[in-house]
Amino acid sequence: MMAMSGNAHALDTQPQTSLKWELLFELSVLVVTMLFWKRWRGATPGKKFVHIKIVDVLTLGDIDNRQAITRSLGYIPSTFLLGIGFLMVAFRKDKRSLHDMLGGTIVIYDEDSE
Repeated sequence: MMAMSGNAHALDTQPQTSLKWELLFELSVLVVTMLFWKRWRGATPGKKFVHIKIVDVLTLGDIDNRQAITRSLGYIPSTFLLGIGFLMVAFRKDKRSLHDMLGGTIVIYDEDSE
């Protein structure tokens, strides 16, 4: 609030973030997500809850580690392009987002989880 009112030193008292810890956090999230995909065959707990999963776009089979990593890293351009990468699902017939296209994946309903 102070920074918005023009106080240039308001942010000086905020804790400094470390690139090392940020990268460690991002890597941890990637590893945990991949473990969930392996354990629950293409679904994190949230996806499991709403009965959807991530599959290969061509075979509709389980995704591999390369696809999982590419899809996860694809969240970066999806986000930095003002969220357009996520909004693409509203305008595409196949409902694929930018990170799905980069990873060669698609989100489907999982009838087996009911």
